[in-house]
Amino acid sequence: MKFPELGDAISRFRFAQSCLGLTGCVCVCYSVCTPFWLKDKGLWTHWNNSDSDQDSHKDDITFNALEAERVFGVISFLMALSTSALCLVFALCWTSQTVHSYSNTRSLLMAGQALFPTTLLFLTMASTGFFFLLSWSFFTYQHQEEIRQNFSSLGSSYWLGALGWILLLVVETVVFIAEQTVMPDIMSDLEKAVGSWQSSAQFETTKRSLSKGYKPVDHKSSVAPKRFTSVP
Repeated sequence: MKFPELGDAISRFRFAQSCLGLTGCVCVCYSVCTPFWLKDKGLWTHWNNSDSDQDSHKDDITFNALEAERVFGVISFLMALSTSALCLVFALCWTSQTVHSYSNTRSLLMAGQALFPTTLLFLTMASTGFFFLLSWSFFTYQHQEEIRQNFSSLGSSYWLGALGWILLLVVETVVFIAEQTVMPDIMSDLEKAVGSWQSSAQFETTKRSLSKGYKPVDHKSSVAPKRFTSVP
């Protein structure tokens, strides 16, 4: 883990989106796990409705909405946990040099795509916010009469949940569009980096082959000198 890198605009956008996503995911997790939605009751509370008991059709609609809001709540909670971990990685462990690693850059150029951490953050955050918005909307639809009668009965879980999906869907979309508009394409920089690496690699290979092919000549003879004697 390293200190956040805020030296350039790309790093600042990445850090801002990571903090935004982490805040939204915390709101979503708090909203799903706590019971303070309406009159100190939440997603996991058994609601008694006398009108729906008298009408079987309304009872089926209420039961289906209750199931849907809980299913989407669980999905958004699990996605919020994974998105929070991803935000921490990009905020604390990712640097501007990570994307310029040789293996990563070469694979990106072969695929014709560039790795943008903010794009991955946007996709995961938007998915999390969308699934929680479904859960939040089903809850609001199911209890719309109670909310109209007593608007002040809505608790902190409801409002923090609303703040969570607004941050993950609306605010994140605006930040992502601004980042895509302001930031230039990094493919040209990656191509230059790969070109310099290939040049240096070829130079090292040529130098190594020359050093292997060069054998110094030993002028000293290894044969011991012969002693010649005269014959009488």
